[in-house]
Amino acid sequence: MDLFRTLPPVLAPLAVTRLRRLLAAQIPADLADWLDLVALGTLLAYSWQEGPTALAFLMLAIGLPYVVLGPAIGVVVDRADLRVLLVASNVFRALATAAFAIAPDLPILLTLVALKSSVDAVFTPAKQAAIPLLTPPDRLMAANGLSHTINQTTKVAGPALGGALMIAIEPTVVFFLNAGLSLVAAFLLLGLPSALRPLPDKSERAGFRSELRQGITHIRSRPVLATAILAMTIGFLVMFLYDGLIALLVKEVGYPSSMFGTAIAVLGAGGVVGALLLGQFGERRDPLVLMSFAGITSGILVATIGHVGRNDISMPPLLFLTTLFAVGIACAGLFVPYRTVLQRETPAILLGRVSAVGEAAIALATLAGPPLGAFLANEAGIAAPFLLGGYLTALLGLVLLAVRQRIGQPDLK
Repeated sequence: MDLFRTLPPVLAPLAVTRLRRLLAAQIPADLADWLDLVALGTLLAYSWQEGPTALAFLMLAIGLPYVVLGPAIGVVVDRADLRVLLVASNVFRALATAAFAIAPDLPILLTLVALKSSVDAVFTPAKQAAIPLLTPPDRLMAANGLSHTINQTTKVAGPALGGALMIAIEPTVVFFLNAGLSLVAAFLLLGLPSALRPLPDKSERAGFRSELRQGITHIRSRPVLATAILAMTIGFLVMFLYDGLIALLVKEVGYPSSMFGTAIAVLGAGGVVGALLLGQFGERRDPLVLMSFAGITSGILVATIGHVGRNDISMPPLLFLTTLFAVGIACAGLFVPYRTVLQRETPAILLGRVSAVGEAAIALATLAGPPLGAFLANEAGIAAPFLLGGYLTALLGLVLLAVRQRIGQPDLK
């Protein structure tokens, strides 16, 4: 308990040994995901000389398992020992990733990618369900902030490291390296306590379909929870209108090509800083209000970038990068409080199902956003997705704030 008093709030969850182990395992697990993405893209585009259609199918193979299997996987997460699921998912992920290296053609590779994503669809809700079981209730925002910090850091480091590795070694070698990272994560997770699960309520064991419906029913019965999931789904749909078009916007504005990599890194760095700030100062604040102001702020900033792309505003490169950094900080105000809402508004016995439903809805939005954004860019110019996405995100923040006031103030104890 002395550690809780001496550590700053953002780092206080690290005083819990078991949570520290879970977060440590997330580092190689997340890094492997980003390295995989770079290696797969390089393999298809350069080694196999595949075109846009193959890359589109790759994104479908990555995203669809979350949509199709997510809710059912949530039932499994709520029934099972979370340590077993976390360890097993990383072991099977290692096997699937190693198999990428010997895939003879595109259909088999895409099948293996879909299998790996199916395993990932287990890992994510299992991790979300484990965090509140390992974290003191008054440290949830900080714990989620640290988890998001790891995700954003690996999002910056993974592609950079992957790009460097692609210069020296073949993608197939990177797949074996990634398999090793997943095994490292599995080894770290072995140190979690056994029988890591909420105390089972036998009255709730009413069959697989009934338990699946219980997650949906719980979401519908909790206005704050339903609002957060709906807001994040819409937010991801809007965000992915423009997320993959930053390179084209940088080119459209006339910045040098080297700006693209810097822009992605700066955006990720902003996400890291935002997550740490929330962990330090956000614990006693209303998560929905934080999400509201984050939506308003990030929306205005993204719309400003859209105006730069349309030549309505002139920005020197340094100011443009500073704006992207601020977007990253603001977006953390959507992601971290959202996970805290899930954990505060959901009994532990239902958290796997509720998290999986949320992940499925978000995955569906991330699949729908890019083609809509590409269509909009082709029809109205590259700045259009940024303008529409930015103003819609700001509007979403305003609506969310109004809904929060209508629902009433939360109990943050």
